[in-house]
Amino acid sequence: MRKFLKILFIISVISGRGYSQDSDHFEKIILKLNDRSAGEYSSLKINSGIFSKKELPFSLEESYKIQDPLKNLKKIKINRDNDLNKKYPIWIPITEVVGLNAGIGAFNAYVSESEFAKISFKTVATNLEIGAVWDHDHFITNFFAHPYHGNLYFNTARSNGYSFWESVPFSFGGSMMWELFMENEPPSTNDLINTTVSGYMLGEMLYRSSSLIIDESKTGFARVSREFFAGLLNPMRAFNRILTGKISRVTSREAFEIEPVYLEFSAGPNRILDGTEFFTGTITAALNFRMVYGNPFKERSVKPFDFFRIQAQFNLGDTNNSQIGAVTAYGTLAGKNIETENKEQKLFAGIFQHYDFFDNQVYKVGGISFGAGIITKFPSIIKNSNILTTLHLNIMPLGAANSPYSAFGEKEYNFSSGLNMKFESYVNFDWGFMGVNYNLYWMHTLIGAASNEYIGLLRPRLEVNLFDHLNVGTEFLFYHREGYYKDYPDVFTRNNEIKFYLSYWFGNFNLFNNKNS
Repeated sequence: MRKFLKILFIISVISGRGYSQDSDHFEKIILKLNDRSAGEYSSLKINSGIFSKKELPFSLEESYKIQDPLKNLKKIKINRDNDLNKKYPIWIPITEVVGLNAGIGAFNAYVSESEFAKISFKTVATNLEIGAVWDHDHFITNFFAHPYHGNLYFNTARSNGYSFWESVPFSFGGSMMWELFMENEPPSTNDLINTTVSGYMLGEMLYRSSSLIIDESKTGFARVSREFFAGLLNPMRAFNRILTGKISRVTSREAFEIEPVYLEFSAGPNRILDGTEFFTGTITAALNFRMVYGNPFKERSVKPFDFFRIQAQFNLGDTNNSQIGAVTAYGTLAGKNIETENKEQKLFAGIFQHYDFFDNQVYKVGGISFGAGIITKFPSIIKNSNILTTLHLNIMPLGAANSPYSAFGEKEYNFSSGLNMKFESYVNFDWGFMGVNYNLYWMHTLIGAASNEYIGLLRPRLEVNLFDHLNVGTEFLFYHREGYYKDYPDVFTRNNEIKFYLSYWFGNFNLFNNKNS
């Protein structure tokens, strides 16, 4: 009897050890499945005592039936960031916000010797007493520089392990500190709005974009170059990666949540015409960048900015135009895929946030918008061709447009609020694609010459494929404006712009391709 009990004890110990090993092994499978879809791992290679360096002898679907702990695997949600990107104490991002403001303030006061940076306890008391006003900074300062500043505040928290929503208050807090304590001018209402709202939007897009570059499985020059370029995109993230030692961490696990991406770079001549007369105006060089991040048609719960699009144009060789000619972006805050009878037809509906910045010698238009939007894709009557269409209807709580009757003297624009509509439709062919984009804004003056402005931007575009990823293209822009003023003559403006370019695209995703959705 004692021998029998002894044998049972030995068997139980051995069985327990084996179960423990298998549990550890299947935990690794679960973590891996969180990184990619289960379908890609039907032939997953694993390392264990039983299946060392061999393929599983069964599909994962079958494994759900065999292994009870895995039967609800698809319902398990694991946050990849928990162990590799833990949340640090809140005093760390707060300290970084304070340090960032102090550093920039010191530079303004002692290096650039800016008058507004000469602060004291008296200026702080005055700011608290007067309260918020509307400032008269240049257009690019208010609608581009301040959002970029807000992105730095946002990423002090985001790169310390905080979620999107947890990081948003840091954009506001950093801006509030700056407006009250770091300038001898009264706090600015428009700065608080732009720095906070456009700041967190830009911050999340830059955070996700830098995640595409960082690869902690790399070493040597490849790793250094990736960290360098990710740091250019997101300086606060680079700063925190240095502080936490992540910049030198090596792991084969995917440490950050990433989505499929499409990138396009183009360059060529750009001519802003004198009115609508062709062969007039100056020719400049223009560099353009387009990015599509994420797949809106992917079936999953949608988090803020799981999908976004951003476009930018940079002007070279023309002192009459801003070097940053345009930056436009929109991204999802929430949304849902809507099922259709035809599996090849895709429909996504959601709530979006928009950012607009256009700045050249003819027009300046900028603003923050929120609204409902739909994105559709369906096959055209042409073989291997799809039609992609988007429609957005938005409320614009804060916007601006240039005006000959600006209320701020040197400042060439009025602050406004209103509505806008954005529509675009593209169709692809074997040889390239063509499409059209139209933005229409209604802007009612908040601060400045009382008016109602109706501004439209129509942009047809055509690209022809030359080689694999190299295209040649042209884009035409028609700008129209009707401004109805209370105390001044009305304004009616028409202007054209045309560009030719070579473009090169790369990425692992294309909205036109049915295989990606």
